[in-house]
Amino acid sequence: MASMLASPSISSLWRQFLLGLLLILGANPASAEVRALVLSANYVGAMDPGLRLSNPVTDGREIAQALRKAGVNDLRLAEEAAADRWQNEFQAFASRLRPDDIALVYYAGHGFQIGGRNYLVTADGNTLIALDEVMKQLTAKAKGTIMIVDACRENPLAAAPPSLQVRSVEPAASRSIQTIRMTEIEMKSKGLAQLGDLRGLSAIVLFSTEPGNVALDGDEGRGSPFAKQAARELARRQSLDSAFRRIAVAVNKATGGQQSPWRQGDLPFDVYLAGMADFPVP
Repeated sequence: MASMLASPSISSLWRQFLLGLLLILGANPASAEVRALVLSANYVGAMDPGLRLSNPVTDGREIAQALRKAGVNDLRLAEEAAADRWQNEFQAFASRLRPDDIALVYYAGHGFQIGGRNYLVTADGNTLIALDEVMKQLTAKAKGTIMIVDACRENPLAAAPPSLQVRSVEPAASRSIQTIRMTEIEMKSKGLAQLGDLRGLSAIVLFSTEPGNVALDGDEGRGSPFAKQAARELARRQSLDSAFRRIAVAVNKATGGQQSPWRQGDLPFDVYLAGMADFPVP
């Protein structure tokens, strides 16, 4: 005799759907708020004209607009920030973070790799900020950290004389982020490196291109290929994982394979900046 299986009722399906939805929502920090800091520089005030870029400020504005559209209310946009302002903006941002918050930082400008460590360049063109130190401070404050690095657009120090001495300047006692003078550094390689100290499930870093490669700056005033795609995807109702994957595919296609965004790290929960995508009715 063939066994007979009862078909689940519509009400039963709805209960299963709602239970699954609650489980998904429960995986996210309920009291968390996404707080964002957008830093960008074209280096218009830098003494070395070779540092100047065309699009980072445009890119920062586009990303800030996308994040506001996604519903990020606590957002600070800092353009052309020299060393002191850069660190003041960052420290003010870090001080607002609560243990259940998500910290999101977007940086557009120059970035260099020196001895396997990554550095971001402040708008004065004289000071490098250690990315590892930035990440340490954010992950110590927030439940989850999202760092988007749209850097390494070109190597303005490629023509540095071979006799240039390389040395590291220790930070002043009042500074919690290590700084190094660019005039005391000889560039050894192009592009950025993997973050050596990024461990656990506390942070995601999205680089505009893969390790060792250089990102395209784009046509003047029109934004970089990476920022254009990132702004489009960050404003959509989807998970951050989906957004990052779509950004990578779109940038690779738009640049003819010259540039492939690359991510490092992970979080133990999903992040939906603009909200979850609509679920189909069961």
